Amino acid sequence: MLSEACLSLDLTRELYMNVLDYHNSHIINTSATDGVESNTCRTQVLASCTMTETDADQSYDFYLGKECIGEHMYKEIGIAQVPTSEVCVIFSKTESSLLKKFANHDRDVVQSGPMDVAREGFAGGYAYWTDLQFMLKSTQARRLDSIDDIIAAVTAGDAMVGRTLLSEPELGWSATLEYPINYVNVHPPAKRFQVDVGPVLYPELDSTEAFIVDRVRLAYVMFNQFDAVEFAIREQTALNDDEQARTLHYSRVVKTAAASELYSLSNGGT
Repeated sequence: MLSEACLSLDLTRELYMNVLDYHNSHIINTSATDGVESNTCRTQVLASCTMTETDADQSYDFYLGKECIGEHMYKEIGIAQVPTSEVCVIFSKTESSLLKKFANHDRDVVQSGPMDVAREGFAGGYAYWTDLQFMLKSTQARRLDSIDDIIAAVTAGDAMVGRTLLSEPELGWSATLEYPINYVNVHPPAKRFQVDVGPVLYPELDSTEAFIVDRVRLAYVMFNQFDAVEFAIREQTALNDDEQARTLHYSRVVKTAAASELYSLSNGGT
């Protein structure tokens, strides 16, 4: 459980702050096989997460790339890999993870490591990145300090960004999650709002995985108040009672105290 002392929002901060412009932020990676360049891929950033090891004063920035379908490159016919798979990458400047999800969980792939790690492809060959560029653009955003502000921003069609702070002081870790608000509910007569956004990057701050990137999970974040959130986390999930058939699904729900903020990108600038 999070320390209550770490959850209060600091409302003395400036009304405006810089956030990622997710629509215009991309990561570009170039791959090679056996020393021969094979492809350059541009991926839109969907969400970000900064994990901070407080005792060591060390931070790790992770970015979730837009998913795609597993593909054979530059074939005139037969582009889709069969069986098909959903593929996405969690990027950072030091280590990244490629996640490949098939209909049958037995074929799922998680390949983590530094930028130049050799990752096995669908046909059995190995490729590694030779270049990795972070094309991250920021924009000024206005903090929404009241329910009325949130309702006004939603009904005006403002682009919005959310931020959630998680903290485990006894473990020496904290994390800041940031994500565009591409789905949100409001009920003006009752002055209520509810965020339901995903996938985002959820950090398991008690994890001891060797690669820090393997401590990050795909999840949906939900909240309708500023001091508590729920996460639906993607993990192996049984399809029946005997657990013989399994898949990846957002099945594990975590409810926790956390500080969240919403921002409007209206009247902002790069």
